[in-house]
Amino acid sequence: MNNDTPSLARKEEGEDRLQALLDHLGRLLPDATQRRAFEACSRTPPPPSLRLNALISGSQSLSASLAERAQPVPWCSAGYAFPADESRLSHTVEHAVGAYYLQAKAPMFAVEALAPQPGERVLDLCAAPGGKTTQIAAHMNNTGLLVANEMSKKRLPALVGNIERCGVGNAIITQAQGTMLARYFHNFFDRILVDAPCSGDGIVRKDLSMLRYWSPEDAQRQAQTQTGLLRAAFHMLRPGGTLVYSTCSLSLEENEHVLMALLTRYGESASVLPISDMGGLSLAEPVRADLPDSLRHAVRIWPHLYDTEGAFVARIGKRSPTDWPQIESDAAQWLCSAADDPTALHACQTLERLWHFPIPRTADQVVASRGRHLIMQPAASDSIESNLPFFVRAGMRFGRRHKTHFYFTQQGISLWGHRASERCVDLDWDDVCALFRGERLALDRPLTQRGEVICRHGIWPICRAMVEEEGTQLNGMLPRPLYRNDVRRLA
Repeated sequence: MNNDTPSLARKEEGEDRLQALLDHLGRLLPDATQRRAFEACSRTPPPPSLRLNALISGSQSLSASLAERAQPVPWCSAGYAFPADESRLSHTVEHAVGAYYLQAKAPMFAVEALAPQPGERVLDLCAAPGGKTTQIAAHMNNTGLLVANEMSKKRLPALVGNIERCGVGNAIITQAQGTMLARYFHNFFDRILVDAPCSGDGIVRKDLSMLRYWSPEDAQRQAQTQTGLLRAAFHMLRPGGTLVYSTCSLSLEENEHVLMALLTRYGESASVLPISDMGGLSLAEPVRADLPDSLRHAVRIWPHLYDTEGAFVARIGKRSPTDWPQIESDAAQWLCSAADDPTALHACQTLERLWHFPIPRTADQVVASRGRHLIMQPAASDSIESNLPFFVRAGMRFGRRHKTHFYFTQQGISLWGHRASERCVDLDWDDVCALFRGERLALDRPLTQRGEVICRHGIWPICRAMVEEEGTQLNGMLPRPLYRNDVRRLA
C-alpha cells in the first residue's frame, strides 16, 4: 500500500471543501472576474500587519520608518501591512514593550467603525484574544469604563496577557454568556462591540484548518448563537448609543440574516447606521434584491479587494429603551466610584519618591492592592466585583511588593519607564540581546548606581534590573515569557 495515499486523500478532501466554500461565498460576487480573483486570493496567506498602540509612549515614533517599508491600512491610521515575506514581527523589542499589536487589517475596521470616545462606557462582548479590546482602550485614552467579556475560560489567559502587555488600565474582565450579562446591564453602555464567534469562512486564507468544520449547516447553527448575542448586546446598549456587529464570515447566514432577525424583533427602535468612508474608501455594497433596503449600510470586506482576511461590519443604532425577560440586578443602581486604597496609595507614593516622577492616572481611575499587586483600575471596579458574579479581574498590575519593598512590574516599566531621569542605565544593542536571552551583563565599567535601575535602549524602557558585584554586574528582570534568542528591532 502506498503510504502517501491517506495524505493525498486528505489533500483532495481539503480542496473539495475549499471549493465548496468558495462556491458558496462566490455567489455573492457580481461577476466571474471577481469570483476568480476571490478564489485566487483565498489560496494565498494574508500579509502580516500591525497596529501601533497609542497607550505606550514612543509608539508613534515608529510611523516614519513604517511608512518606508509597509503600506498604511486605509481605514486605520495606526495600522500598517507588510510584504508577505516579512517575519518575526513578534520578536522585536518594540513588541515586547507593547508598542504595537499584531492584528490583521480587516479586524481593525470594526473598532474604527465603533469610534469609542474617552470617558465612555464601552462593552467588548466577545473580547479574546484582546486585539480589539486594546484598540478600544487606545481610542478611549485609558479613561472611562471598558468591560471586556469573554465567554470561554480557555481564552481568558490570552486576553489578560495582551491587555497587560499593551498597558490597558481602564478595563474590567468578565466571563459570561452575553444573555447572562444582559440580566445586569440594562440600556447601559454608550458603545458595544459584538465581534461574534462565527464559522470563520472569511479567514480561510489565514487558517485552512477551519475547513474541517465549515458547512452551510454550521453557518446556520452559528447564526442562531449570533442572533442571541446581538439581541443581548442591543438590550445592554443605551438609547442613542452605537453597537457594532462584526464577524470574520462573509456569508449571508451569519451576517445580513442575523441583522434582519434583530430589526424584525425591535422594529423602529433598531436601525443599521451608515459607516463613514474610511481612508477615502466607500465600502458599502449594493443590497441584494432579496434583502431589505435597511441593510444597505452594512459593509463586507472582501479579501481580494483589500488584500486582507474577510469580514463583515454593521453599525446599529438604538432609539428607545428595551426590556429583558430575566433581571438579576441593575448596574445603574449599584455602580459607584471607590476611593484609593490607602495601602496602595502609600505604595504609589513610595515608588514616586524612588523614581522621582509622578505616576500618571486619570480622574476615573483609582489605585488598589490585591495580594502583593498594586493595580490601576476603573473607580467602579469594586462595585462591579461586589455585584456581578462574572467578575474576573480589573485594571492593570503596575506594581508588586517583595517583603517591604515595592517595585514596578514590566507593564509599569513599559508605560512609565521613559519618565525616569535617575537610576537609569542606557544599554547598547549587544547588551539588549543578552538581556532577552536571560543573561546577566558583565559591565566594562562599574556603575555608580546601586540597587534597582531601569534598563533602556534608545527611547524604549526595556526592564528593571539590579546592579550587583560592586557595580560590575547587571541582573535584568525581564519576564521569562519575553525571552528571545533572536530579538530584533522593528525600527
